[in-house]
Amino acid sequence: MDLGSGAGFPGLPMAIMRPDWSILLAEPRRKRLEFLEEVIDLMGLKNVSVYPHKVTAEAPVQVESIVSRDFGSCSEIVALAASLLPPGGQVHMMKGKTVDREIKQAASTPAWQEFGDLLDRSYSLGADKIQRRLISLVKGGSARPEPLRPRRKVAEIASAANPKYKGWLKLLEPRNIRKTGEAVVSGEKIVSEFLAHDPKNVSALLAVKRSDYARFAVPEEVEIHHLRPEIFPRLDLFGAGPPLLIIKALAPPPWRPEEPWTGMRLFVPFQDPVNVGAVIRSAAALGAEVVLLKEAATPYHPKALRASGPAVRQTKLWSGPALADLSQLPDIYALSPKGRNIRAFNPPKSLGLVVGLEGPGLDDLFPEERRLAIPMKPGVESLNAAVAAAVAMALLTTDDFQ
Repeated sequence: MDLGSGAGFPGLPMAIMRPDWSILLAEPRRKRLEFLEEVIDLMGLKNVSVYPHKVTAEAPVQVESIVSRDFGSCSEIVALAASLLPPGGQVHMMKGKTVDREIKQAASTPAWQEFGDLLDRSYSLGADKIQRRLISLVKGGSARPEPLRPRRKVAEIASAANPKYKGWLKLLEPRNIRKTGEAVVSGEKIVSEFLAHDPKNVSALLAVKRSDYARFAVPEEVEIHHLRPEIFPRLDLFGAGPPLLIIKALAPPPWRPEEPWTGMRLFVPFQDPVNVGAVIRSAAALGAEVVLLKEAATPYHPKALRASGPAVRQTKLWSGPALADLSQLPDIYALSPKGRNIRAFNPPKSLGLVVGLEGPGLDDLFPEERRLAIPMKPGVESLNAAVAAAVAMALLTTDDFQ
């Protein structure tokens, strides 16, 4: 760990010269963090990560050695090193030539007693021959560090320039959900349900600090990322607060009308993602399958997931044809205010129920004898599309569909 990395010295040169080393740049100041993130990205440094917080004795980091250039006094650096390093871990302090006074003061501290001398070397910098000292100590007196205990790795995202962060932002747009096969889930209850019931399809958890997810059982295979508090809200579309989940947006298989089926299938063209999510949740509760027509919004839109929750995994989903292609198929009925009373309808063993687009409906596509209407009091023109679908499924559900 480069303690107080600033603009990346000496951590970045070390990472370039030794690609086999894993380098952690500890730097809490925002402008410097943005610079470090940009350099890491532009140079493609795979062995470098950042810790965008002030380093304390309780910092959740796991390192074998610490290097510091003008971070603080020898006493301050060694006190941190005593808490963070394993036995055999090393601390290297790059100091000015008058460091002897600091060493004398530090030598009387309890933390210094945990270390043994490793190196005290003078060197000069640049054409001006600036005199410097390198003071190196080893914890416990042994130059061989003990193996690090396995610990949950947490990646730190320091700025909006981070490539992963920019990729997650794109998931707020439907076309990128389909392209990447990933989606963002928000809301404490929904997050807990996904982690409990579908953890294998959760790829990452995004939080600001460890306490944001301490109450959840997060599987080891799920990546955890800590985001700076100033960049987290852009991903939090509904202001639900941390944590967020990145889940796999599983593409529904194609629906084939020639394949036999039994039960209720709901054909949905909704373009409002909230309606898509709501109707999926209703279908899960009432035992129906959902065929998402070409016109439909993706069920992994953030607004759809907010409405459906884990029901998007509990409901059998299909990808279907366009709405106009359904009118000639048998056993498929349309939901319309201009149809026959749905309460008098005796549903077949295989029932397809089509709901129209929000607004225009589908009376022009289906003859009157294949339209079903929910009885309503005079003066009410229609129900919300997702509500109408839920009411119709409830009225048509029989024991045969359970």
